[in-house]
Amino acid sequence: MIKIKSERFGELQIDDNEIIQFPLGIPGIPFTRFIIKELVEPVKWLIAIDDTDVAILVISPFKYFPTYGFELSDEIVSVLEAKSEEEVDVYVSLLKHNDGVAANLKSPFIINKNKKIGVQIILEDEKYSFREPIKK
Repeated sequence: MIKIKSERFGELQIDDNEIIQFPLGIPGIPFTRFIIKELVEPVKWLIAIDDTDVAILVISPFKYFPTYGFELSDEIVSVLEAKSEEEVDVYVSLLKHNDGVAANLKSPFIINKNKKIGVQIILEDEKYSFREPIKK
């Protein structure tokens, strides 16, 4: 059990089995250990446990973008140690966009929820953008 004090989140008590390792890192972020904490359904925080000021709002994209999908490379599947689709969760980051909110569909986070291994990938598919507006 790890206890962390944070201005934004107060005191966090983190079990070792909650920690998600990002062995390839996340571009622009110097930390590799994160947790996911629910904010208000369906929004969650992806929080760096080594610096809780580093936190990303994320959602599962499928509720808002039902046709969203992509193939993972063999290399990424190997890093994730995933045997099936059911083992992984997919999240996309949220950002302010005009008067609303957008999702970054171009660079999803893929997390093996059983083994607590995560990666962020950048999709080459041009149909996805870094700022896809979320319609209510």
